[in-house]
Amino acid sequence: MRHKTDCFLTKGNGECTDRLVTAMQANNTVNNIHIMENGMHSTDAIRQMAETAEADYVLMYTKPTPLTMGQGMLDRLLLVIRDSGAAMVYSDYYTMENGELKKHPVIDHQPGAIRNDFDYGSVTIIDSRQLKEYAAETTANYQYAALYDLRLFLSRKGMVLHLNEYLYTEEETDLRKSGEKQFDYVNPANREVQIEMEQAATHHLEEIGAKINTADYTCPDFAEQDFEMEASVVIPVRNRDKTIIDAVNSALNQITTFDYNVIVVDNHSTDNTTALLKAVNNPRLVHIIPERTDLGIGGCWNTAVNDSRCGRFAVQLDSDDLYSSDKTLQTIVDAFYKQEAAMVIGSYRMCDFNLNTLPPGLIDHKEWTEENGPNNALRINGLGAPRAFFTPLLRQIQFPNTSYGEDYALGLIFSRRYRIGRIYDELYLCRRWGGNSDAALSVEQVNANNLYKDRLRTLEIMARQQMLKGTGDMMADSSLGRFFNRQLETWEEVSQRYRELQAVDTKELQTDTMTLVAQYNPARMVSTGASISRKAIESRPCFLCVKNRPEIQAQKAIDSRFELLVNPFPILPVHYTIPSLRHEPQQILGNYSEMHRLLDKYPELMVFYNGPKCGASAPDHAHFQAGTSGVLPLQKAWQRLSRSLTAVLERDNGEGIWQVTDYPCTAFVIKSLSVESDTELFGLLYHALPLQPGDTEPMMNIVAWRNEGETVTVVLPRKKHRPDCYNAEGNQKLMVSPGALDMSGLIITPRREDFDKMTVETATAILKEVALDAADANAAAEKIRSKAQHHAKNGADTHTGKEPNVTVGLVSAQKITFRLNAPYMAKGAVIEGEQTVEFSEGGILWRGNQYSSLIFRPQTDNASFCMYDMTIGINFHWERKEAQTFLGALRFVVEADKIVAINELPVEHYLESVISSEMAATSSAELLKAHAVISRSWLLAQMDKRSRMKENSANNFFSFTKKDDEIIRWYDREDHTLFDVCADDHCQRYQGITRAGNPDVKRAVEATRGRILMDGNEICDARFSKCCGGVSEEFQYCWEDTPKTYLAAVRDTIGEHPVMPDLTREDEAERWILSAPESFCNTQDKNVLRQVLNDYDRETADYYRWRVEYTQEELSQLLSEKTGVDFGAITALTPLERGKSGRICRLSIKGTSKRLIIGKELEIRRVLSNTHLYSSAFVVRTDGEDANGAPQHFTLIGAGWGHGVGLCQIGAAVMGEQGYKYDQILLHYYRGAEIKKIYQ
Repeated sequence: MRHKTDCFLTKGNGECTDRLVTAMQANNTVNNIHIMENGMHSTDAIRQMAETAEADYVLMYTKPTPLTMGQGMLDRLLLVIRDSGAAMVYSDYYTMENGELKKHPVIDHQPGAIRNDFDYGSVTIIDSRQLKEYAAETTANYQYAALYDLRLFLSRKGMVLHLNEYLYTEEETDLRKSGEKQFDYVNPANREVQIEMEQAATHHLEEIGAKINTADYTCPDFAEQDFEMEASVVIPVRNRDKTIIDAVNSALNQITTFDYNVIVVDNHSTDNTTALLKAVNNPRLVHIIPERTDLGIGGCWNTAVNDSRCGRFAVQLDSDDLYSSDKTLQTIVDAFYKQEAAMVIGSYRMCDFNLNTLPPGLIDHKEWTEENGPNNALRINGLGAPRAFFTPLLRQIQFPNTSYGEDYALGLIFSRRYRIGRIYDELYLCRRWGGNSDAALSVEQVNANNLYKDRLRTLEIMARQQMLKGTGDMMADSSLGRFFNRQLETWEEVSQRYRELQAVDTKELQTDTMTLVAQYNPARMVSTGASISRKAIESRPCFLCVKNRPEIQAQKAIDSRFELLVNPFPILPVHYTIPSLRHEPQQILGNYSEMHRLLDKYPELMVFYNGPKCGASAPDHAHFQAGTSGVLPLQKAWQRLSRSLTAVLERDNGEGIWQVTDYPCTAFVIKSLSVESDTELFGLLYHALPLQPGDTEPMMNIVAWRNEGETVTVVLPRKKHRPDCYNAEGNQKLMVSPGALDMSGLIITPRREDFDKMTVETATAILKEVALDAADANAAAEKIRSKAQHHAKNGADTHTGKEPNVTVGLVSAQKITFRLNAPYMAKGAVIEGEQTVEFSEGGILWRGNQYSSLIFRPQTDNASFCMYDMTIGINFHWERKEAQTFLGALRFVVEADKIVAINELPVEHYLESVISSEMAATSSAELLKAHAVISRSWLLAQMDKRSRMKENSANNFFSFTKKDDEIIRWYDREDHTLFDVCADDHCQRYQGITRAGNPDVKRAVEATRGRILMDGNEICDARFSKCCGGVSEEFQYCWEDTPKTYLAAVRDTIGEHPVMPDLTREDEAERWILSAPESFCNTQDKNVLRQVLNDYDRETADYYRWRVEYTQEELSQLLSEKTGVDFGAITALTPLERGKSGRICRLSIKGTSKRLIIGKELEIRRVLSNTHLYSSAFVVRTDGEDANGAPQHFTLIGAGWGHGVGLCQIGAAVMGEQGYKYDQILLHYYRGAEIKKIYQ
């Protein structure tokens, strides 16, 4: 039995339709013929056909115009669909155009043929079962897109077959040129139709697993590579002497806030184009004639983009078009940043050569939506113009070397993972003229173009399906991968080393628990053989400092402190070095959190650290390294090793510290879920590890990677820099200098003989020799357990979660007068106005009544009180009295025979006043932020200290030692027992809201709210002074003998090899003080000094280097008054001990009657001045001795202002002016500290 078909015809001219019906009825394969009154594009029409169809197949004629069936058309279509089993069959056809018969071939269907204007012809035949299935399943209710939706459905269910035979003739009524038809989809009149088409296309993509969810987009890292130019206008050209200069001038006339150039790729023009371009005299024009002669437009774009002169953004301008205004380029570049887009597309106006508008006028592609644009892009044939691209992505992807569709291909690829920004204002003029090649194309050329774009869509659909299945190569699309590849493309010498690395000899060394690997790598000889002695380091340029790197070495910004470089001497297939932006010693405390942040940003990496004596070939410049994760023997064996860990500290959420039991040498592992807990856990381990003699931090290597959402950090403690075999002679010598990778099981041997004789026994012995002993490791573990138990018993940090209040001692006197500027509550009454309290019979007399204590509480948040005759700068040279106003509560207590006024208020309000008092209104934002953090840190540290002292009332701490011939005293806040801090410079200068009106200070305090400096789990006692004098002092030389690692001496400059003089030696100290070495704080810049010095501070003219002179009479009288000792005539002031900054901490005062040793630095400053000497870093010059040998004149030549410990305010101000961020400033002065947020 022959298969039958039901025919459905769109109603047209009655006579023509009748003829077609008659012809079909004559064919015995036709079952029924149905006339569709309203066409076939609605869902109702499709459902009607599905309900009516009875035959095996359905033939549809979709146009109302006359149709002439070719010989055997019905039989042929029926035969082909039956034999092929296709879901739909369509064929080539003829058209009748103005009485002329023309062939109209169509193209093959493919997965990317999802355009709603895909030309199937007007006659198709489909499987009735598929039609009925569609009608039953669809939930849509289309008016225009149902037929399109049906065809997409059929393409999902089976084959859509193109029969290359001319089976019929249809009458063509749309005789517009191809260049006019192509814009139908952007015509506003067709908007409702296009919305439905988009819905159908999106549903189809979802069904085939290729729909993009723009919520998953990646934001481009615009700083991933450095560019000399922010943008480049790219103009490919061949034989456009009529238009090229117009285009070039349009580009060169752009007005921008950034540097840009214009790259013209002249594709071997044979007319006058080349000569015209060579005649342009403008340094911004880059004229390139490519070597290749087979380039299309896409190939020309690649030539421009791959050129080193190409900017960060590459912006299109065709050789016969123009920019609409001189703001086009600026507008496009701004859109990249505002919309966080990897590609930006504008809007263009069609015009003739004289710029008269042509239909359809402005092409703005408003059909694009933020949510669905990348999906709808697969339905249409164009995306718009001008097009602009983020260059690193463009270099990675590359244009196809074609002259049609190359830009569309890139748009689809970009939209897969990145946002495409849109600008709907006119930016570009697309000129149509006689020389244009795309105004009127033949059907064959249109087909060729459509076939190619369908192929592009097919490839894109397949790529999206792979990506959404999780099988795409995400690393290949990473900014890090692009940076690495670009560096190898531009640095052939290093590229060659990476190629050679693939062929290096390796051998496996099997231990009982894992496999070690030896690598023969002669390129590492420089690193392995490097001397790290101080002399050797100072004699060689630092290869990590910018000024000493090869110009060709690119850098990628990581954050405000570190950048990333491709390591030119690789050990790993992908190997990076991550140096600090400033030249500072290699140390881990204070920098450790950077490892976790790196893995947050680049989880595909493994990050490692070599201590200064543990494999770091640049121990003078802080840095990490990183590379391919998963290749180290330690990582490969981790699944097995992690099954036999010994817990040291284990938390309920899986975080903690463990000892790695089965590793060939001592190792600890930290598992963490956040940077905060990771840093805290590392701090516990760090402070538990032993210090080797002469070192400032424990020796260690660290390797970290990401494993199923948690960060795994293996810490390999060390006791030795290199094994004995490194310095051995003859056959015993093995040149192995273990770093983190060696300690992780990848033993690097730069000499062939060492590689050949390396055995598993030798390798294991080397690791054990340099690693920390098991006994020391176990002791460290016990310290951690003990610390954890202490925290569990006594509670964690009391300064977490909630902002505390601070109590500030304002004034102490027998009678205090003050004014309440707003209602306050005291003793049950609401009080306002001027008040007086007096000391009387051991209590406080107020309003005729006596109290043991008295508190005035504000009734509103902004209530204030004024204290009269507040003394500031007590015993300092700027001492004076002021009336000052304060917020918060006011409390009075009795101490001895006086009343003490205490202000109680939130810490953040207190800080606004302190910083406004300490710093000038002109201070930079970064300096203010830095000061907010240290002021907060210092304050909370003092509050903690006071709290501990109250808890331990039996402590025997004294701030002085006194003997008959020696008085050593230091002045600190432990003298305060009734309040946390005082309001004067001995603590922090606090002047209430009198000095708290600076909005910049308020912003700085808010920006750093809750952030403090931490040393492990301890709050840093963040000291600061006006001017360190070039080298900061260490804590123990000014206060109690408890050195603090974060308050180590720092040379106040950042350079390649800043010389740190030994100022504890008298000869060195003298040379230093009598000179004025370059330092941050050595400045006379009034704008900088205004940031730090308030009006009365600027009364001090000299501070970096200063001079004070005394006569014998003046000095002997001063010393007698200050010490109560009659020295007689003063014969000598002799430094007995200096700190690291040259500040004297023990001074011998010798007179004709008495000799006395005094200290520490503030006591020396107090004794040698009517107020306070600027600092104790001074040398003494005498002259004019009398008959008894007593000098008659003393000159003190000194350095710096203040104790010099911690942050140097003037130095920090200079750093802020030079562009350093507040965290960089802090970590310059507080080495090894970390910045943490402890309350919201």
